[in-house]
Amino acid sequence: MSVVDLRAETRAFARSRLRELALDATRQVVLEQGWAAVRMGAIAARIGISRQSLHAEFGTKDDLGNALVMRELEEFFGGVQARLAEHPRDLAGAITAAAAYMVTEARDNPLLERVLTRSAATGDDPSLLPLLTVRGEPLIDSAIAVVRDWVVGQWPAADPAEVRVMVESVVRLCQSHILTPTKTPTEVAADLAVVAVRCLPAAR
Repeated sequence: MSVVDLRAETRAFARSRLRELALDATRQVVLEQGWAAVRMGAIAARIGISRQSLHAEFGTKDDLGNALVMRELEEFFGGVQARLAEHPRDLAGAITAAAAYMVTEARDNPLLERVLTRSAATGDDPSLLPLLTVRGEPLIDSAIAVVRDWVVGQWPAADPAEVRVMVESVVRLCQSHILTPTKTPTEVAADLAVVAVRCLPAAR
């Protein structure tokens, strides 16, 4: 590796580390005080950089919020994909694992829980809700896309209409259980696995 390459790699690492520190600091403020309390200058001071440097890296406060939510959701959907992948050609097993993860993570992850449940139910910190998008799509549409892509990859000959009904039913029911927790994640996952298998005969 040349000196130029080494310097470029070092700068890239430093920038990545700065972003993570800024997002960690923002996350802490959101959880402790709410999104409305986030100030670019205060976040910059927490991590030892200038406000101008923080703006140069992220842009506006909303851009910072979007970056925070995107990081959280990338981890969330990555977990969903990983659990689906652990059950090739096993619809019941895959939906059971993925649904249990989604419900548990949405309840246990304090940032997701704050936005998905308390904000929706009580209006707490509603200013963060518009940031819950993935490339402009509502969160639920992104969840549907993740599950649908896995199903189509496993059963490419399945009826598209049946796939759509199954995936949308499972994801929307899962969302309902996240917003209104009346069952354990294990119970929810078992119920959704039954729905999935009954809606998609090709996967039996």
